[in-house]
Amino acid sequence: MPEREFRSGLAEVVKYGVILDADFFAYLEQNSAAILKRDPVAIQRIVLRSCELKAKIVEQDEREETDVRAKLNYGHTFAHAFETAGGYGLWLHGEAVAAGMVCASRLAERMGLVSKEMTERQIHLLQAFSLPTAPQGWEIGKTN
Repeated sequence: MPEREFRSGLAEVVKYGVILDADFFAYLEQNSAAILKRDPVAIQRIVLRSCELKAKIVEQDEREETDVRAKLNYGHTFAHAFETAGGYGLWLHGEAVAAGMVCASRLAERMGLVSKEMTERQIHLLQAFSLPTAPQGWEIGKTN
């Protein structure tokens, strides 16, 4: 798999840690170097855990009849806007999701739902995976 595609896929992995499993998120932070080196043990663990977490949500809301499954959309509303504005060619989907997660976290900060520290942890991990944390030329979190 090309490196850019691999890194793009890591955005979804980070998403699972952020929204569903704090211990998994901490594992990603502590093992980012092994993950980037594609260490087989680390890769097996993140793939398995990501599948378990997604399956748990889908199992709870198989037909999208409740808000449970909406958790999986974390970062995607912003991401789809970035993809549309960029003409569906600038970023891979996971890259847009990475920046979208940061936007969603900044919004949640303003609403008092998450701490600035949590947003900063997400940014740090996404940057460790060489993923964008804002649309090009935009300064997210700045007020005019």
